[in-house]
Amino acid sequence: MGEKENTNLSLKRHDLLFSVRRSIRYHHRRRLFFDRVHKLSTILSALSGSATIAAVLAKAGPGVTITFAALVAISSITDLVVGTAQAARLHDDLTRRFIDLEKSIINSRDLTEEVISSLIARRLDIEADEPPPLKVLDSVCHNELLRAMGYDKDSEVEIKWYQRLTKQFFDLSEHQIR
Repeated sequence: MGEKENTNLSLKRHDLLFSVRRSIRYHHRRRLFFDRVHKLSTILSALSGSATIAAVLAKAGPGVTITFAALVAISSITDLVVGTAQAARLHDDLTRRFIDLEKSIINSRDLTEEVISSLIARRLDIEADEPPPLKVLDSVCHNELLRAMGYDKDSEVEIKWYQRLTKQFFDLSEHQIR
């Protein structure tokens, strides 16, 4: 195997490993987000049934009571419609599958085009089960991984503060990310 071919295979391995590690970070963040939303909804639902909270709210006045009731209703509906517990489990499963793939990439001693192609095919199989990604969150994970791997700051993509704020909910001006 020539030096140029060996370098090309090393670059492909590096790109694949980077992609897999970014996906691990992405799905880990999504799982944590959905777990937190589910826990918040559960806490609000439990609080709304508490006699103590009901008594406190009754003394606080109708405005506070209505606001709290609306918050509980919105939280419960969101949890039910979005399916936060199921979404968290999906992202947990995807994280585990990407970690298994990362292990396989790291343990691959004989780099050949066939081995790289097989690993890429496994990544594509996992990606086929993914929900559509949030590009801003993916870019945040990209930047985080660049820093973790020691790349300089010039390699990072610029993400605006308002994009960071909404990254777990929806993409905002994702076309600005290069």
